[in-house]
Amino acid sequence: MKDKNLYTMVLFLTGIYTTYICMGFLQSNRNWESVFLICALICIVDIAPTKSPNGLWYNGATLAILFLMYSKGISASTVPIIVSTLTFFLLASKPFYRINWYRLFSTLGMYFISMVCAATILEFTSQLPLIVQILCITFVFEYVNLIIRAGIMKFVNKIPFFSKTTLLEIIKVHVSFLVVPIFMYHLLKQTNPMDFLTEVIIAAFLMLLINFLITAFNKHIYKIEESKQRYKSLFDHNPDIVFTLDLSGKFTSVNPMFEKLLGYSQESVLDVNLLEYLKSEEKEEAVLHIKQALLGIPQQFSLSVSAKDGTIRELFATCGPTVVNDQIVGIYGIFKDITAQKEAERLIHKMAYFDAITGLPNRSKFQEYMVETLEIVRNHSLAGLMFLDLDQFKQVNDTLGHHTGDLLLVDVSKRIIQSVAEGSIVSRLGGDEFTIILPNLSSTEEAIQTAEAILKALAEPFYLQNKEIYITTSIGICIYPHHGAEVGTLIKNADASMYRAKESGGNTYHVYSHDIQEVNDAKHRIYSNLHKAIEREEFYLNFQPKLDLASGRINGMEALIRWENPELGSMSPAQFIPVAEESGLILSIGEWVLRSACAQNKSWQNDGFSPMVISVNLSSTQLQNDSLVSTIQHILQETKLDPQWLEIEITESILLHNTKHTMKVLKELKELGLSISIDDFGVGYSSLSYLKHFSFDYLKMDQSFINNLNTSPKDELIISGIIKLAHSLNIKVIAEGVESNQQLSYLREQDCDGVQGYLMSKPLSADKFIERVWGMTSSKELFHFDRYQLE
Repeated sequence: MKDKNLYTMVLFLTGIYTTYICMGFLQSNRNWESVFLICALICIVDIAPTKSPNGLWYNGATLAILFLMYSKGISASTVPIIVSTLTFFLLASKPFYRINWYRLFSTLGMYFISMVCAATILEFTSQLPLIVQILCITFVFEYVNLIIRAGIMKFVNKIPFFSKTTLLEIIKVHVSFLVVPIFMYHLLKQTNPMDFLTEVIIAAFLMLLINFLITAFNKHIYKIEESKQRYKSLFDHNPDIVFTLDLSGKFTSVNPMFEKLLGYSQESVLDVNLLEYLKSEEKEEAVLHIKQALLGIPQQFSLSVSAKDGTIRELFATCGPTVVNDQIVGIYGIFKDITAQKEAERLIHKMAYFDAITGLPNRSKFQEYMVETLEIVRNHSLAGLMFLDLDQFKQVNDTLGHHTGDLLLVDVSKRIIQSVAEGSIVSRLGGDEFTIILPNLSSTEEAIQTAEAILKALAEPFYLQNKEIYITTSIGICIYPHHGAEVGTLIKNADASMYRAKESGGNTYHVYSHDIQEVNDAKHRIYSNLHKAIEREEFYLNFQPKLDLASGRINGMEALIRWENPELGSMSPAQFIPVAEESGLILSIGEWVLRSACAQNKSWQNDGFSPMVISVNLSSTQLQNDSLVSTIQHILQETKLDPQWLEIEITESILLHNTKHTMKVLKELKELGLSISIDDFGVGYSSLSYLKHFSFDYLKMDQSFINNLNTSPKDELIISGIIKLAHSLNIKVIAEGVESNQQLSYLREQDCDGVQGYLMSKPLSADKFIERVWGMTSSKELFHFDRYQLE
């Protein structure tokens, strides 16, 4: 508590002056009997209430002070002021001689000022009836005293001016206000009992009325003060910047967070226009939002603000009109710092759309560019698409290391960019594959000239790490609209042409032509045989176990379809699944896989084997089928397999197609009780956007990262980053394609949840699965990897 301040210092000096007046009065006035008698009565009345305060001591002092002031003048009233105050401090101080003289004289000053104000009012009411005079001087004395006390509470105790304490004092004042005038009136004028009773009743009524009005007023003031305190707390302690602007856009107030976040002091920004802190290109938009807010329309927008240290902070503004008396007088708003969020979005955008090694657009961005290009040139001009695949690039990685291979990819991309016309779009799809979009071609010959320029540029040796390296490329070319009118068709034909160039020995280009139809004929043979494959029972399932790294046990398996055809021989999914998807046969094949996998899993459970989750891959076509959910539900009911033992795997690319429908289907599958996992994570970008919008259970890292795990530091960083990202979203991570103990050890160190690959087991038939997984144990409990090595 800090007693000494300007406010109390004025009271202290007034108290000293009061003592001076009292001494002067005692020296000049020898008629002390009545004064001493009143002071003696004050002391008697004051002693007991000091121990149990109920307001009586205060009323006795008030009566004495006002009586002497009225009857003998201001100087005489200083005597009871000093006597009453000194008596109080002597009784209140323990021990009594340790009086706080600063407070004592400040209290004298408080009473003296109150008494002077009452004497002043007496001058103006001298012509009024005696009772009115007494009421007026009592009212003024008490309330001036109260106001001074409230000031002391505010400046010393930091209590709001109209606090609950002040309101309680007002109620006490009314008690003395009721009692003092009546007794003082009868001291000054003799009245009969009837007049006395009448005056008491009138005084009581008036006091009750005044008490009601003043109490109501003070409650209102208290609510206003409380509201101000709440607003100030919200303003000062808000974790975001809170500000107000005038009609011209200048700051009229900012909270402490403004200085903490941007470095500018509150004083330095007042009367400075908001636009002074914005980038020039954002000022026009900000002005539009400010104008809309001044029209009474709340606004939300992002802006970049220059901090005092020269950095740029990204802020999200929410603002609206400040209305006073139905008039818009300015703008209030909140700036939320979203710098970290924006940086994360930019990083995610870069990871999502651009290749980490070369900085070129990746597969996802390339597809966007293709769509945009065709929309621009459609029905107006030609456009070219080139697919490039480096020849013998794997040999560079194997002999010189992946770091050298990455450096080579960077230099190759630079030479390709230098060889193409301005406006062409060079992308890297992954590995050693590049694409080039050639908009606004005049002829096919122009695309051929570009291909020849690239071949010539790559013919020159590369010098990396003191080594001379030669690399060539195979290029496939197709022209819109001659070789296709849709993005998918053009990509397919350019890719087919590139493989034709590679089949020709590499270091050349090939323009799409009808002889590539042979490839299509092969697809047709696959298509024809697929139609009868289910009927002929040519499909069968293999099962590849998944290892839980925490327990070291096999905790699941992936069902993988295989096809044995009398005409085509043994076909891998990579050969026939694309044809099945293009033809729509994937729906019936996918349903067969689901039913067979669920039936086999339930059969093993019926045979007493420990339950485990079986995962089945879904294609994009299946996921877009409106009956998928009902089909899976029917299969589960038919096979009597509990949904918790079925897991659905989808690839990242599926999330690109009809995303709204896809997320709806995934949600419905989740509601059935199934697990959902993302397969081949890391080759696309879509999951980065949707991981936060859907609670996937598992994330399966693409095996391309695992293959180079021990030779590419970048792949190790990517793996570590993917695991941390997934775990932060409560998603478990499965690594595919694990083939060595070194890879397994690294994945354990990074807290990967599970693995799958040839190190544990190749895909097995149902019989082999029983033999290899459960057959190595003496019971039908789950196989433990630490004790047995699967072949």
